[in-house]
Amino acid sequence: MTDAGGPPDDVARALFHHAPAGLFAMTADGVIRSANDTFCEWTGYPREDVVGRYFLALLSRGSKLIFETRYMPLLQTQSRLNEMMLTLSTNVGGTRNVLVSSVLDDSGAEALVYAAVFDAGIRLKYERDLLEARRAAETAVARVRILQAAAAGLAPASTLAAFGSALRVSAEMATDAAHVSVIVTGADGTLELVSGARPLAETVDLADLLPVGAALASGLPVLCRSAADIAESFPGLAAALDAEGVEALCVVPIIDNGTVSGAIACWFQRQRVLDENLLDLLGALATQAAPVLERIHLQHQIEHQSLHDSLTGLPNRRALQNRLRRLLGDAERHGRAVAVLFLDLDGFKAINDDFGHEAGDQVLEQVALRLRRVLREDDTPSRFGGDEFVIASDRIDQTSALEVAQRIRQAVREPLDGLAQGQRVSASIGISVYTPGITTPLSPDDLIALADEAMLTSKRAGKGRDTLLTA
Repeated sequence: MTDAGGPPDDVARALFHHAPAGLFAMTADGVIRSANDTFCEWTGYPREDVVGRYFLALLSRGSKLIFETRYMPLLQTQSRLNEMMLTLSTNVGGTRNVLVSSVLDDSGAEALVYAAVFDAGIRLKYERDLLEARRAAETAVARVRILQAAAAGLAPASTLAAFGSALRVSAEMATDAAHVSVIVTGADGTLELVSGARPLAETVDLADLLPVGAALASGLPVLCRSAADIAESFPGLAAALDAEGVEALCVVPIIDNGTVSGAIACWFQRQRVLDENLLDLLGALATQAAPVLERIHLQHQIEHQSLHDSLTGLPNRRALQNRLRRLLGDAERHGRAVAVLFLDLDGFKAINDDFGHEAGDQVLEQVALRLRRVLREDDTPSRFGGDEFVIASDRIDQTSALEVAQRIRQAVREPLDGLAQGQRVSASIGISVYTPGITTPLSPDDLIALADEAMLTSKRAGKGRDTLLTA
C-alpha cells in the first residue's frame, strides 16, 4: 500500500487518515511506505518527509536500541507484536510515548509491516497515578501499623525508660535513621536521654547538642537534609557530626498543651529527602507520646510527694523506713554497719512562738539545707515530723557516726537567716548503730526507736549533745 493508493472508498480513506491512532506501513527493513495524517502530526513532519524515511530515524535513542534488538527480531519470528512501548522524537525536539502493535505480512511480492501506533501518554499517566495511589495506600497502611504499635507500646509505659523504648522503636520503624534518640525535659529544665543513642555522646553535653536545643526552644521541627544544611545551620558542630557520619538529621519536639516536654531526634548517615509524609508521621508519634509523657511525669510527681516532705523537700518517714529496710538488707548480705541519727531541735518552739509559724518554717528549711551540706554521700536525711530529723547512714562505724553528729550540731548552731535573723537553735542527737554479727538484728522501727531513746538521753543531759547506743 502506498501513500497515493489508499482505500478506494472515501469513508475508508478518511478513516485511515483521521483515525485516533497513527497508522503506517513499512518494509521489513524499516522504510516507511505509507502513513496516515495522525502519525505525521505526532511526528511533526509533513507526509513527504515521513514516507521514505526509516522508522528508526523517528525514534528516541533508547527506543532505537529496543527497535533493533527486540522489536524487529521478535516481529520476524512471531509475525505479530502487541503494544510494544516506544518513544517517538518529534521535529521540534520533543518526544511522545507510544504503544506500537504490528503485523508482518510476507504474502506479497514484498514483505510489509503494518503498524498501529497509540498515544501512551494517558495510559502512562493512569499507570503512574495508579502506582502513586498504591504507594499512598501502602504508606497509609504502614503509618497506621506504626501508630498502632506505638499506642500499644506507650499505653502501659509507667517509667521514662519504658516510654523512651516504645517511642524509639516506633521512630525506628518510621525511618531508616542510623540512630534515634528520645530526649525528655525535666521539671528543672535539664535534659535526659531516656532511650537510644546519639552522636557526640563523648564530647558534647546533651544540653549543648544544638539541633536538639533548637527544636526544644522553638517548638518546631529542625531539619537538615544534607551535610551542607548542617554546616549552614550548626557550623560549630558540623565537622564533629561529619566525623561521626551524620549527613542528615531531623528533630521533632514533643509538645503537650503548648509545653515542650521532649523530642524525637533521628540521625541519618546519608542525605535524606525528609518529605512531608515522614515529618507528618514523626509528628503523629510525638503527638501520641505527649500525653503519655505527661502522665508519667505526674505519676513521678505523685510518688515523689508521697515520699517527701512538702516543706523541706527531704524524704519523709515512709521514705526513711524504705531506705532503712534496704540498708539493713545490704548490711546482712555484705557485713557492713548501719546507723540512725535522730535529731531534735533545741529552741525551735521559742522561735515559733516569738516570731510566728512562718519563721518556724524558715528554720526547718534552713536546717534541711545545712544537713544536705554537711552529710556524706552515704547519708540520707529525712524530716521525721515537727522539728525532728532522722538520718540513715550506710558504710559507717561508731566513730564515723559521732563525727557526722558533730558536723550536724555545728551546722545547726550557726545563726539563722530570715524572720529569725541572728537567732540560734541547737540539736540534740541520738545515735543507734547496728553491726551485723556483733549486735542484735533490728528492724527499721527498732533502730529508729533506739536512736530516739538516745536523743532523749541527750536532751536530759543538757541539750545540744549527742548520745550513741548499740543494740
